[in-house]
Amino acid sequence: MSVSAPAPVSVSASASVPAPVSVSASAPAPVSVPAPVSAPASAPPPASAAATPTATVAARAGRWYLPRMFAGPAVSLRSRLLLGAFAVAAALSACRSEPPVPASGTAAPQVADAGALVGAPARDPRRRPREPEGRLEPEVAPRELSDYDRAMIEADGALYSGRFDKAREQYLRAMELAPDRTSAALGALRTMAVSGHGEERAGIEQRIERKIDEYRAHPETTGAAWLLSARLAIALMEPGEAMDRARLAVERLPDLGVAWRVLGEAAMVSEHWGQAVEAFRKAASLGLAAQSGNWEHMADALDEHGEQAQAALAARRSLELTGSDVHARRRRLNLLAAIEHHAGDLDAAQRAVKAALALGPEDPAVLHNAGVLAEARGDQEEALRLYERALSEVPVPMTSWRMGHLLLELDRRQDAMDAFTQAAAHLDRWTWPRSTRWWPAYEVGKLYAHASRLKESIGWFEDALREARSVRAIREVQSWLAFVRVQTDEDTPTGQPRELDPIQAP
Repeated sequence: MSVSAPAPVSVSASASVPAPVSVSASAPAPVSVPAPVSAPASAPPPASAAATPTATVAARAGRWYLPRMFAGPAVSLRSRLLLGAFAVAAALSACRSEPPVPASGTAAPQVADAGALVGAPARDPRRRPREPEGRLEPEVAPRELSDYDRAMIEADGALYSGRFDKAREQYLRAMELAPDRTSAALGALRTMAVSGHGEERAGIEQRIERKIDEYRAHPETTGAAWLLSARLAIALMEPGEAMDRARLAVERLPDLGVAWRVLGEAAMVSEHWGQAVEAFRKAASLGLAAQSGNWEHMADALDEHGEQAQAALAARRSLELTGSDVHARRRRLNLLAAIEHHAGDLDAAQRAVKAALALGPEDPAVLHNAGVLAEARGDQEEALRLYERALSEVPVPMTSWRMGHLLLELDRRQDAMDAFTQAAAHLDRWTWPRSTRWWPAYEVGKLYAHASRLKESIGWFEDALREARSVRAIREVQSWLAFVRVQTDEDTPTGQPRELDPIQAP
């Protein structure tokens, strides 16, 4: 994710509160809103994440090589020149059309696009349609964007910034402009994580399921069915289903780059960072239309995996491949800033975030990262100003959580309580890894416990326990919960708070 927060600042406990098992919660860098964050070294790694050997991310797919023209028996000079001319002409012709079949020589499946309906207009079956950001090299003039492309670009930019309502509006518009495409429908589902859209969400989900059933009805499109099914599970934030379906898609479409990219995205949702890195590298080696997006995801996964040097290379490669999409460029600059911060290069991080702000001075995700860097420089007042400015745009819970810890450092405990409570109240907008969703409720519970409002803390600790995923997180929350329950039963049967550290209930 593109923003990383330090370990929570411990609230000094009163004499009546023991120090339960302490596991520092540290924020990942923002996801993608959007997405969107890499857990620092102090946070426990996901139990299922396995370290993988670091491979160079400088290797590029799709390089073209001239054939070995002069192998075999000796030939005359004239014959050599003719053979050379034919070979050059053939190579140039191939470059003007489509990339070659993967090196294995196995042709890609006939249905490569899980986002188009059966019976859609004919196209080369080896390629998936260009995404809005495309695969435009810097020296190539941007292509003309369609209304659908513009709607998707605006929707993706709004979703990343946490503006769910605007993103939903644009995704629905894109659905109307291209009813046979599923990318817009999948994006719309992501915006409907916010409560209040249950019926509409169910309708879009059923629409995608019908397309999946259409693919499954034909043996030759079974792989496409699993691919679209995996993308649906990712949009619905169902990690287990996403991984299972993406693996099935890769088994059936092993030479299709987009299948490996979807497997990487599923691994990220599951927080299997090493597996995600390997899947994105495989996708890059096979080639796919949206190479810039694939390198962006790879950079994010490498950052989460603790490989900041490789992550920075991947982020810069993504920027090189970014076309005319200003939102994508801003997002990738913001990601690069987070990676450089994690690597300890504050100057490089500041340059990247400054460039991102120039492309979107009101983007809450970029303002958040600018605040993180201000904190790292020791400018707490500037950091607080940037966090408040970001929250004035959108109530992003990750920014509220981060600001709460800064307010604790400034000894503004009541304001910190309010910030943590706001973060917990907007948990449906939480786009950092799911294993971190317990943090806001946990911080509120601790503040109530330190104020000796023990009964009030119990509900918050129970909320945190429901969201905790790792063994260490569960153990830490249970430690506090057991303590406050015992204290409530034995020392304060009436539930009246003792005057140790007054904090008014929000």
